[in-house]
Amino acid sequence: MKKKQQVFNGILLWVGLAFLGLTLQKFYNILQYIFFLRVPIIVGLLLLLLPTISVSTGLSAMLKNLFILRANNQLVLVIGGAVLAGLATTEVFDIILYNSHLRFDVPEHQGIPEFLQYVIAIILSLPIAIKATQLSKKEIKEGEHAWEGWGIIFGVVAGAFLIITTHLAKIFFKSNQILEQALLKIISFLPVKIQRGYVDGSGNLSYGIAEIVVFSIFLLILYGLGYLIFKPRPIKNRFEVPALFYITLILSIMVVWIGGISFFNDVSRVPTLLLFLVISSASYTIFKVDHFYKMFLNKNWLKPTEKKWINVISQRLNNQQSEDKTLVVVCASGGGIQASGWTTKVLTGLQEELGSEFTKAIGWISSVSGGSVGTMFYLDRFGEQGYPEEGELKKIFKSATEDSLDATGWGLAYPDLLRFIGFPFVVPKAQEDNTATEQDRGTAIEIDWKGEMKNPNATLASWSDKIDQGIIPIPIFNATLVEDGRRFLVSPMTFSKHEDCKSIDFNTLYPEYDIDVTTAARLSATFPYVSPVCRPSQETKWNYHIGDGGYFDNFGIGTSVDLLDNLLESEQCNQIKRVILIQINAFPDDENLQEEKGAPGWQMEVIGSLLALLNVRSSTQNEGNALNIKLLTDKYKCGYKDDEQEKLQQFLKDKSCQKGVEIMHIPIKFPRGKINPPLSWQLTQEQKKAIQNAWEEWKITNSTVILKLKKIFPE
Repeated sequence: MKKKQQVFNGILLWVGLAFLGLTLQKFYNILQYIFFLRVPIIVGLLLLLLPTISVSTGLSAMLKNLFILRANNQLVLVIGGAVLAGLATTEVFDIILYNSHLRFDVPEHQGIPEFLQYVIAIILSLPIAIKATQLSKKEIKEGEHAWEGWGIIFGVVAGAFLIITTHLAKIFFKSNQILEQALLKIISFLPVKIQRGYVDGSGNLSYGIAEIVVFSIFLLILYGLGYLIFKPRPIKNRFEVPALFYITLILSIMVVWIGGISFFNDVSRVPTLLLFLVISSASYTIFKVDHFYKMFLNKNWLKPTEKKWINVISQRLNNQQSEDKTLVVVCASGGGIQASGWTTKVLTGLQEELGSEFTKAIGWISSVSGGSVGTMFYLDRFGEQGYPEEGELKKIFKSATEDSLDATGWGLAYPDLLRFIGFPFVVPKAQEDNTATEQDRGTAIEIDWKGEMKNPNATLASWSDKIDQGIIPIPIFNATLVEDGRRFLVSPMTFSKHEDCKSIDFNTLYPEYDIDVTTAARLSATFPYVSPVCRPSQETKWNYHIGDGGYFDNFGIGTSVDLLDNLLESEQCNQIKRVILIQINAFPDDENLQEEKGAPGWQMEVIGSLLALLNVRSSTQNEGNALNIKLLTDKYKCGYKDDEQEKLQQFLKDKSCQKGVEIMHIPIKFPRGKINPPLSWQLTQEQKKAIQNAWEEWKITNSTVILKLKKIFPE
């Protein structure tokens, strides 16, 4: 019976589709116009739906903070940018609508009255303007302690100015014969068939052509000024254009540029998207377009001795007065700016609770993605005494939680957009240390980080000197080699050999070279599409592309387990009697299983494999990390209970167990229910406070752990 019902439903479906096809034939002319107007229609829908998509869907963790602005002047730009995008959309829509009968031999259709165009432009801009105003009200009030209303007023004034200027420009250029004659002269070089739609039946310039040319020039001037004026610079507390403005600017340019190309190509039935992809891919090939990170020669490079990193750990442990040494190992997970803030809050909070002796016991920090950014800011403010002074602790958290999304927006709107649309040759290169570095959103975010660093010019080599002196622990920024999937350990120390199959470090792969610390953190934090996968600027034998460390292990545990095993097996570290493995997780575990009804079958057919790949990553990594920690703990643990003497005797036969090393695994997870942690590079004031409150809550919930640590590190 069920099978018969399925057959009947199938027949009904095909009959319905056939009837729909016949019905649509009656609306053929309307469908033609929809096709010719597809670009402004798509952009218009994006303007209307972007707030809903960003705030009320599964993408909110990544996109919601786009609409939360920090200052009134940013709100002015966003409102003005939304109006600009609305104007561009209605202008292109009106011109194509009016001139389609000339170019495509379709029934004539009147254009949109000018007053109605401005009304539609305002309507298109309202969702972005309203949502940004609503979500930013609290942020602006807390940040400026001023009346937040002036941002709305001046934003409306900016939008009105754009509308009035557009109207006056139309009046001026309608009566400007010089511009019309110049454009007609240019169009005359085209075949007569191609001229249709640009020239009317009387030989005059078609409706709106002069105005859209002038509007395009205005957009290009605005775009060029944005590149020069708002280019990221390593300056603290400077004004930054919000990323949301860059999005509206990109939409404005896209609707004019792609809309114009589609109007030109459709008469020849040339697919605009296909043409664009061909041109873009050809430019990538011809101009050898790629993304690079700056790598330069280390003039003071010396070949490291075997197991130098183990000797460094021994030297750092010598600061402890007791003969039985305690080694602290930190693993900091990924997760964007949320991970950066949580990492610094945990590490500075532990120093406040346990004192500087705890910080001086840290041997290394194995970090990933956002955790690497937090590690960078944490180690940047270490003093000569081997820990950050008390006055630096709040500054560390502040720097680690400052927004970088706006710099990423600039990189996306300028160097990366120009590369993608076929103009890579106009992107200037940044010259530093005689090394030409391609600008992109990755270098933009690096520059932004430098503005928050106490030592912005720090490199791996300069940190190596501090490590040798026992001033800072060893940083290990975990990344991934795209070409072969190995862990890539970006660190001042050398850990591996070329033939190692599990991992390889920067010094082994690129001896005699150095990189900025900000570059090292960026390589680990190559979050998909926020910063680009890139390769070294210097041509070497190993031109690997580097991806986010989270692809391999989003928690930094794998690297620490390997290093601990090597360290505890070495004779140089026999004095280690206790290892405290601190695992900092920026997000709470999803422990509450809920009823799962299952997604639609067509969705699983299209993206099911990708969803499985993404969702299995964290759960599988957690399971594997827990097993590795348990195996390591069991391997070096002695002191079983009385009823387990047989197991103890068996263990004592193993030489490694005779060391009797206690390994304490302390996971410090962001508490559940505090906030919905964002996955972008921007935090609101509320989210920053939530991180601070979360640490206070963790201390109360885990007071026994704090007491146990205080006994190990007495003041």
